[in-house]
Amino acid sequence: MTALTGCSPMPELLDAPRPAGWESLRQAAERALEAQRFPTLKDEAWKYTDLKTLRETTFTPVPSASVDIREHILPEAKGTRLVFVNGRFDAHSSNVSALPAGVRLLNLASASEAAKELGALATPEASDVFANLNTARFLDGAYLFVPKGVRVESPVHVLFLGSAQQDKTTACALSRLLVVLEKGAEAHLVEEHAGHGAFLNNAVAEIHVHEGASLGHERIQRQPVESFHIGSLHARIERNARYASRTVTLGAGISRQSPSVVLADEGAELNLDGLALLNGSQIADTHSFIDHTKPNGVSRQLHKTIADDRSRAIFNGKIFVRPGAQATDAQQQSRNLLLSEQAQVDTKPELEIFADDVKCAHGATVGQLDPEELFYLQSRGLNLTDAQNLLTYGFAADLIDRIPVPSLKRQLQQAVLDRTHSAGAGAKA
Repeated sequence: MTALTGCSPMPELLDAPRPAGWESLRQAAERALEAQRFPTLKDEAWKYTDLKTLRETTFTPVPSASVDIREHILPEAKGTRLVFVNGRFDAHSSNVSALPAGVRLLNLASASEAAKELGALATPEASDVFANLNTARFLDGAYLFVPKGVRVESPVHVLFLGSAQQDKTTACALSRLLVVLEKGAEAHLVEEHAGHGAFLNNAVAEIHVHEGASLGHERIQRQPVESFHIGSLHARIERNARYASRTVTLGAGISRQSPSVVLADEGAELNLDGLALLNGSQIADTHSFIDHTKPNGVSRQLHKTIADDRSRAIFNGKIFVRPGAQATDAQQQSRNLLLSEQAQVDTKPELEIFADDVKCAHGATVGQLDPEELFYLQSRGLNLTDAQNLLTYGFAADLIDRIPVPSLKRQLQQAVLDRTHSAGAGAKA
């Protein structure tokens, strides 16, 4: 792990007060790191994603920084917002004044009660090298706890911002998120990663949705193209609970998302969707794992990619049905749109089934805009560029339109429009 030695905290931050329960977890993660190495193209899980640029980058610990969050504010979450800059809590930009009674939205360093849940899903034994690096060395993070039967009406917004160093070196930020919904609780979470300049954001999220609870979770990654984003999600869904997660990837030069979700009891339901919009030489890699462990579980996964210029998208999604997980209903789709001859997509949906009474299916498509659809739109008066833009926008819009936070939906709709118009201009040229 010498490639990421700069991801150790600054010496003056090591003595900052943190819950005592963290220490044994940190030590276990450090021990795991000693036996792990930096991934290369020889590793099956990384064979399409070359981390040479990341490996050759010199990272430095991050100092404190002040940022302007006005462009990221969601009016619907005015009093339910936590902000972190370079992995450190920004109390000035945060506002939790509108939380219902009993709901806890805190920075982890001040939430000693969260220590028993931290690392329960992203265990050092089962985590990859990046998740263990986060566990061993993160300084703070966000904690959301919704007690039994409580519904949080307003969306909860957790904003992780990275800030480049003034000396032009590359900063390393470690983002951490822990969410616990007790029995019958309901909430909607927006997890956003953004910032400016060159930095690595190594993010880990742990989500525990207890019996009968329901969580909607928007994961938005719109970091600058000179940055890196390595994110892992570990979720557990209990009996008759529901978890819906949408990941939208717009930014970072190299981006990796690794969601792993366990449907841990009967009647658990999961929607795990993703959308990546890529141009230039961006690389976006998604490796997902959906684990059906008990009967009557339902999972739906739809992952879409729009790749332009010389960009590359990778999708490897596995649905695993364990023995005894009868009446599992699992569907997985990977749909990919190529806008240039140089763009690449590697997709591999997988099913591994050890139960005999299931309804499971998966599929993948990779293609360009349909010539017949283009002709139809042109026959109705649109020029070629506008027809291309409309079809490209429509390909992405169905996922964006499902987002129930109006201001966030508008932001992402505009981002998709900006990308499609840019692609259309390139095609016209």
